[in-house]
Amino acid sequence: GESKHLSPSHGCMNRLLSALGGYTIQMRNLDSWEGQNWGAKHVWGCEPVGEMMPAANLYPDIAEHAELLLFWGCDPETTPHAIQGMMSSRLCYWLSEIGLKSVYVCPDLNYGAAVHADKWIPILPNTDAALQLAIAYVWLTEGTYDKEYIATHSYGFDKFEDYVLGKEDGIAKTPEWASAKCGVPEWTIKALARDWANKITSLIHGNAGPTIRGPYSSEPARLEVMLLGMSGLGKPGVHQAKMLEWNIWREWFPLPYQGKIRPTLPMFAEQVRPAGSTSVAEGMMPTYMGDHPELMELTKPAANPPLQVIPKCLVHDAILHPPVSWWGLRAFLEPAHEQFTEYTFPAPGCSEIHMIWTDSPCWITCWNDSNTYIEALQHASVETIVAQHPWMENDCLMADLILPVATRFEIIDIGNDTGSGTFTTLFLEDRCVDPVGESLGDFDVVAKIAEKLGLWEEYTKGKTHEEKQKLAFEGSGVQGLITWDEIKEKQYFVIPCDDRIKDQPPGLSEFAKDPKTNPLTTPTGLLEYSSSALEKHFPDDPERPPVAHWIEKSESHDERVSSERATEYPLLCMSNHPRWRMHAQGDDITWTREIPTMKITGPDGYQYEPVWINTA
Repeated sequence: GESKHLSPSHGCMNRLLSALGGYTIQMRNLDSWEGQNWGAKHVWGCEPVGEMMPAANLYPDIAEHAELLLFWGCDPETTPHAIQGMMSSRLCYWLSEIGLKSVYVCPDLNYGAAVHADKWIPILPNTDAALQLAIAYVWLTEGTYDKEYIATHSYGFDKFEDYVLGKEDGIAKTPEWASAKCGVPEWTIKALARDWANKITSLIHGNAGPTIRGPYSSEPARLEVMLLGMSGLGKPGVHQAKMLEWNIWREWFPLPYQGKIRPTLPMFAEQVRPAGSTSVAEGMMPTYMGDHPELMELTKPAANPPLQVIPKCLVHDAILHPPVSWWGLRAFLEPAHEQFTEYTFPAPGCSEIHMIWTDSPCWITCWNDSNTYIEALQHASVETIVAQHPWMENDCLMADLILPVATRFEIIDIGNDTGSGTFTTLFLEDRCVDPVGESLGDFDVVAKIAEKLGLWEEYTKGKTHEEKQKLAFEGSGVQGLITWDEIKEKQYFVIPCDDRIKDQPPGLSEFAKDPKTNPLTTPTGLLEYSSSALEKHFPDDPERPPVAHWIEKSESHDERVSSERATEYPLLCMSNHPRWRMHAQGDDITWTREIPTMKITGPDGYQYEPVWINTA
C-alpha cells in the first residue's frame, strides 16, 4: 500500500467496524523480520523485531574503526531503492573509497555484489546456518574468538560450544561438514573465518537476507548474533547494520543526518489493532504520538476493539479448517515473551468468517500458498467480499463489491521523510491529477458507507481533509520552525540536523563496556547462546531448540540437496526483492515493463517474469 496520513491505505474501515460493534482483525505477521523475531530476540533481545537495537551512530563508528564489511544476503543496489531511495548505494561507494573491504555472501551475484564486492562468496540458498556454524568451529578450535568478552557477556556458551564441536550429537560442524551443506568450498570457509577473526568486522544487511524469511530462518538469525558476540559485539567497529529503514524503531539513527525534530503526524485509521486492546500499552500501533489536544481527540482509539485475531498467513486455514491455533502474534511488534502464549480462532464466543472487507487485496499475490487462498475466498462460509483498491488486480478479482480508491496523486495529504537517510523533512501534498472515475480516497470511501449507515458524523468527526492537514501541521512539532503560511507557499521544509547525534553511543557499545549496568532485554540480560526462555517453554522443539542448530528437514520443510525431492526437482526458486518494483507493486507499470531485465516477451507475446538460472 501507499504511505498516507489523512486517508491511509490500511485501516480506515476498522473505525467504522468498531462503531458497528467490533470485528475480526487480520494481524500482520513479522514477515520482514521473521527469523530475527522468532530467533535473534532469544539471543540479544533487541525489541521490537530482533534486529540490533539501539542503532545510533553506526556508520560513523564503522567508518572510523572497521576493516571488513560482510554483506550477508544483501543487495544495497536493489532492496532499499523502492522505499527509501539511493543512500544505500552512495554509502557503499563511500565505504569502499575510504578503504573498507566488502565481502558479499549470497547465492546470486546480485547488483550490489557485482558493483561493490571485493570478494563474492556464492552459497546455496537457505544454508547459511551451516556456514556460520563452521566459522564458529574454526574460531573455537583455533582460539581466535574474544574469550574475555564471552566470559562476561554471555549465557549458555558451553552448550553452544558442545553442539559446534559435536559433543552434543556426535557431528563436529567442521568446514568440511558445512561445505557439503552450503556449497562453499572448505578452504573458503576457513579463509573467511580467519579473515573475520583477524579484522574488525561489521555485518551489513539490506533488510536481513537469510535471517528473515527462509526455512528455519530463526537459526541463521541467532547464529549471526552469536558470531558477532564472539567478535566482541558493541566494541568499536563491531556491529550489525542495515541499508534501509534508517529510522524505524530507533530513537537515534545510524546515519548522522537526523533532524532536531522528528515530525509527528497523525494516522486517521486504526491498523492491526490487537483483539481487546484499548491503548498502545496493550499492543496498539500509535495513531498519533504528539500532544496536540484536538489531534489526540480525533485519533483516540475507537470504542470497540477487534473481538478476535487471525495471523495473515493463516487466513486461508482459518476459513477452510477452523479451528486453528498458533503461538504468539496477538499483536504486531509484540515482546518475545508473547511467543509462549497460544491463541485459537474462532476465539471463545466468536464466530467464523462470513464477510471479508479488504483494503490490501494481495493475498493471492504476496503470501504463501496462493491456490489455497483462492479456495478459501470461494468457500461457502464467506458470503460477501468487499475490496477497496485503486486497481483491478489480485484479490479484487474474487470480490463481490469493489470500492474504487484514488491514489495519493489524486488527493491532498501531509507527509514526512525520516527514512531516506539524507534529510528529515515535512511536506504538503496537493493533487497532481483529478481522481479517476468515481474513485475516492480510502477515508472517503469508508465515510460514504458510514453516511449510509447514519454514522457519518461519528466516523469523520466533522473534519474536512483540508482542516485535518492544517491540524496535522500544527501538531507535528515543526510549527515552531516554520509557519503554516510559509509551508503552504514552499510546500516542504528541511529540518536542521541535530548535532547531539554525534555524542550518542554507537550501537550496543554501552552493553559492551558494562553488561551489568546496561543489560540486554533477554531474561538473563546477556547474550544467550542457549535461550533460557526456550529452555523453559520449548526445550524439545526440533525446529527451534534452545541452542541454534542446523535443521536438515522437518515436517515444515524438506528442500535441502539431501532431500529425495531434489532428485526430481533439482531447481530451487528464490524470490528476492525485485529490481524494478516493490514486492508485487509496480508490476503493471507499462514503461518499466519495457526494461529488458524486468519482463521477457515470449513467443506468444506475453511478458513473462525473467528467471536467472545457475547452471551449476
